[in-house]
Amino acid sequence: MQQERERNANMTIAARLRHWCGALVMLACVAAAGCAATPNDAPVLEQLDSETGMTIARLGRPIELYRETPLQDAAVRFAFLGPFETNRMGTRDLFLWIAVPVEFVSGAATPVVTVNDAPLALGVPGRDAEFAGLRATPYRLPTPWSTTWYFKVDADTIARLGESSRISVRVPEAARDGTLTATEFIVELKDEPRLREFAHR
Repeated sequence: MQQERERNANMTIAARLRHWCGALVMLACVAAAGCAATPNDAPVLEQLDSETGMTIARLGRPIELYRETPLQDAAVRFAFLGPFETNRMGTRDLFLWIAVPVEFVSGAATPVVTVNDAPLALGVPGRDAEFAGLRATPYRLPTPWSTTWYFKVDADTIARLGESSRISVRVPEAARDGTLTATEFIVELKDEPRLREFAHR
């Protein structure tokens, strides 16, 4: 009789443990799904870069620009643009990241960015994340062969991006015969809150 009571008690404890373990697993899955969705759902987000100790504020996903002349290959139709801010112990710097699906042409000019048909005055760019003091790009590269540029910008430039209704990026691209052509990517911003929220945060 005593042994049966002990066996029943042990079975009850095991059942409770299984119940709580299942509940914990379910909570972990929900939390992980919530974390994975945040970058795409939030217009602007902040995250800690564990490798550098910097806080990075950026758009949840970059702005997509469309190639002026459509091509069959969807992978080369879109360019991407996104501002971001680095914050290391209160020292803040603003940057503009651009990724274009063209091969880098050595010695070619840097992108010309226009906002509402007026060019942005951008300085000399960096070619990788180290230019911004980072070890990895703040935005995911859309295609592995994309050419990227990093521009250090000021609050005025970010404010202009926040008020923009049209942005274009013109880049040099090598044609099949080796000559350089100007390729333009454009986006019309109507009800797009991301740049506005980034500028006003």
